[in-house]
Amino acid sequence: MALKCRDCGVVAHPECKLKCTEVCSPSTMLGRQAKGIYRVPGGERLVKDLREKYVAGKGTVALLQKVNQVHVVCGLLKDFLRKLKEPLVTHRLHPNFMQVAEIPDEDNATALLYQAIGELPKANRDTLAFLMLHFQRVMRSPQCQMDETNLARVFGPTIVGHGMAEPTPRTILMDTTVQPKVILCMLALPEDFWKHLLQKDQRGFSTPDNAINNNNNNNDGNPGSHELPRRMFMPLTSPEITLYNKPPSKASVHGRIRNFGHAFNK
Repeated sequence: MALKCRDCGVVAHPECKLKCTEVCSPSTMLGRQAKGIYRVPGGERLVKDLREKYVAGKGTVALLQKVNQVHVVCGLLKDFLRKLKEPLVTHRLHPNFMQVAEIPDEDNATALLYQAIGELPKANRDTLAFLMLHFQRVMRSPQCQMDETNLARVFGPTIVGHGMAEPTPRTILMDTTVQPKVILCMLALPEDFWKHLLQKDQRGFSTPDNAINNNNNNNDGNPGSHELPRRMFMPLTSPEITLYNKPPSKASVHGRIRNFGHAFNK
């Protein structure tokens, strides 16, 4: 026997329904069925309008759930990451992450990646874990048609970015071929690893979506209650917000990275 949510379509065993880690909403189902999610643009004007509401302090979960075009919400996420003062991996740790994709020995590369992720600031580490868990769900959806290679192409330049605020044209050209490979390495890490990071950092909230959902429903207003921000993509900030005052097998990982590099250089 299994239970199926009428809103988002998630299926779970009766004894496991309370362990479901995803937000229950119709938008979740829409996202799972959106072909080319994150690859298809959401419309520049629509994304700009949504961004203006967001940075003006209206960027709540309720606002985003009212948007019936998934690609617009995805466009907002990409725009937000692109406008951060520094990439999610930070300027300081950027060389470490870039080195991961260049190390031929898989065990050494994985060890360095674990170390680099562990050294990230808590806000960056949590946000990265949120995104990787979400991307891994997208990869498993046949309707989305977005495998790890497509996601790496889209988010390599924004999540990994460059090691300086104003890179030279030569640096941009060199980094462009490596950034997606770093994302591929992250996506190859086990889902349990990313969940463990969130459980450790957020006192039992197993995913970012679940943390937001629990905060909306269970916050009793007591001074000792664990409060989480209602704004999406927090606690990271972008220049605009400041202005407003605000799992694959290991054996195949490096083979896919090499193939990706060949395809990217064609």
